[in-house]
Amino acid sequence: MKQEYKEGLHLETLRLLRYNAYTNYIAIPTKKGIKKGSLYKFYPLPRDPKPKALSKIDAVEMFNKREPLITNGKFRGYQENGGNRLYNKEGNLIGYIREDLIEYIN
Repeated sequence: MKQEYKEGLHLETLRLLRYNAYTNYIAIPTKKGIKKGSLYKFYPLPRDPKPKALSKIDAVEMFNKREPLITNGKFRGYQENGGNRLYNKEGNLIGYIREDLIEYIN
């Protein structure tokens, strides 16, 4: 159990260092007209979450279906393109937009 605990701490440290390296790379300012070099691919670590594959058709449908609605600097949800429905992050219907007012469903 001690060995598993030490390995877990080591992996968590590597994840934090990887995250730190990525955020520092993103924050580096560049001169105008100079492109940043490409970021090296980080090697996967054990127990990293596996991204789910999204088909191109699903991605296009998702993009065309909703757009983020931000009012007064706050994210309110996703508005249906060409419609008045308002969805939350999970895609559930949470309200309607009528005459520039949001009516939430209880």
